Amino acid sequence: MINSQKNKNLIWMGVQLVYFTLLTLIFTRPLLSKISTHVAGNLGDNLYFIWQIGWFKQALFDLGQFPLHSHLLNFPYGYNLAVTEIAPLQLLFAMPFAIFDQFVLGYNFSMLLSFILAGMFMSAWIHQLSANRLAGLLAGSAYAFLPYHMAHFLSGHLNISAIQWFPLFFWGLFSILIDGKRKSCDWVRLAIGLSGIALSSQYYLYSTLLISAFMLVVYFLFLQRSQMKNSAIWRQFFYAGALSLPALAVGIIPYLRVHQGTSSIRTLEDVMTFSASPTDFLLPFARHFLWGEWVWENFPRDLWNEATLYLGIFALILAGIGYAHRKVDGHEYLFKMLGVGFVASIILAMGTNLTWMEKPVRVIDSSIIAEIFRNEEGLIFLPGYFLFKYLPFYSIMRAWMRLAVFSMVFCCAGAGLGLNWILGRTKKLFQIPVSIFAILIILMDFFVKPNNLSEVKPRAVDLWLAEQPYGGQVQLPFKQSFEEYSLFYTLYNQKPLLGLIRTFPSNRFFELDPLLKNFPDETSVNALREIDVSYIILDENHYSIDDDFIHQCETLGIDFLISLEGQAVFALPVMD
Repeated sequence: MINSQKNKNLIWMGVQLVYFTLLTLIFTRPLLSKISTHVAGNLGDNLYFIWQIGWFKQALFDLGQFPLHSHLLNFPYGYNLAVTEIAPLQLLFAMPFAIFDQFVLGYNFSMLLSFILAGMFMSAWIHQLSANRLAGLLAGSAYAFLPYHMAHFLSGHLNISAIQWFPLFFWGLFSILIDGKRKSCDWVRLAIGLSGIALSSQYYLYSTLLISAFMLVVYFLFLQRSQMKNSAIWRQFFYAGALSLPALAVGIIPYLRVHQGTSSIRTLEDVMTFSASPTDFLLPFARHFLWGEWVWENFPRDLWNEATLYLGIFALILAGIGYAHRKVDGHEYLFKMLGVGFVASIILAMGTNLTWMEKPVRVIDSSIIAEIFRNEEGLIFLPGYFLFKYLPFYSIMRAWMRLAVFSMVFCCAGAGLGLNWILGRTKKLFQIPVSIFAILIILMDFFVKPNNLSEVKPRAVDLWLAEQPYGGQVQLPFKQSFEEYSLFYTLYNQKPLLGLIRTFPSNRFFELDPLLKNFPDETSVNALREIDVSYIILDENHYSIDDDFIHQCETLGIDFLISLEGQAVFALPVMD
């Protein structure tokens, strides 16, 4: 009997694997046709993550060194990757392909895997809660293909696309709290989920711990105060923490070592733009196959890649049905926790101050509200404002909108339980048709038009540079040395770049940019010679490389080497 049940579970797992794989290929179409050479969406942050994949392969397998410090960026000092997110687990998924220098294929595989695992883990959680495979399948379908997930997929955010670990984390957390009994499967799930989050995104790790701490306070103080003394709960938390410790160390320590003792590099004005508007949760994705163009034309979507937070009207309805009947199905405390997390997530995603249609809401000076929120700008501050000011590390985050991902986790889980309640009141003959209809409605609510593809490849000048003697390079105009594509090209030309990732520019940019603006002149040449730059690559869209220009360079001691496909290369000989 036990073996028979195990076989059924394995078969169902295989069915789900095929199901979510096919849906992933449909939602990400036509990526499969060019999966080894192209990425979905435009080129941008995806190039930085592809660079990470390539650099990790080079460091580990070619150079035999620890990959957190790269000589390819921030010439001549090198670059500490822990300045920003590394997503080591996502890179690990790509590594089997990277070993064979298939960096784009590895990146795409890691991205697509996030859809498949997100669907399967959410489905497994709701199946276990409801004892209903179809309810789990609906929850997994909704969760895997959230517009939020698709938006970050198209934006090239390999780290933020790793939403697959949240179902495991909250599955373990809620099971420990609500059951109150020691079960190894619960704290192991909690540990796996926490480890996956820690190894995918510091953004997610920090916000997961924050939202979980708030939910635990609410649970122990207002919902189940007696459970605070339940030693089984605290032991399981300890076991999960201990098992997660290596992943937490890898995910946190390098990042903390870089930022320790530094003040926030972001001002309130920098991050205020990334406060979500209430409308963001209700607007369909701008790439929806039916409503996308209408949304794009009638609502501000300049920040679509971050502000795509649509919860799904049908998922919300099903979650509402589940909540309304939480006592009937024995999920009262679970739904209360889902509700607490849902509301907290939305409030935090709305950032530091209330906005509407991507613009801050301002109050009239004479109003009662103005008396409460006394500030020169007339802004209505939200809890995120006080967290920004007083909570350690909170101010390092830039895009508050990403905190909305937890509301989506809880909404999709609630939707699956809502369908379970409906199926429990449906004749057995109609349960499968009703489930298929509900899943199709959910998928149609999230379905997107075919995605545009962008080819990822080195330039002719990079292949030429690869054959030249070693030396540092700078891409001019200088701003281009801090663009993702310039970082990516170093994988092929193997010439260390003066720039680094633009999200966290160093003071060197602000120091050197004015010195290099008038290249070629004595000021710019002396600045580059002082840094020992060997190669100067000029974008001919910004420079007219004619005989007079070349003569001026030669007068300053710079040799013209070659021009390839709009990129001119000059050499700065080492002075004796």
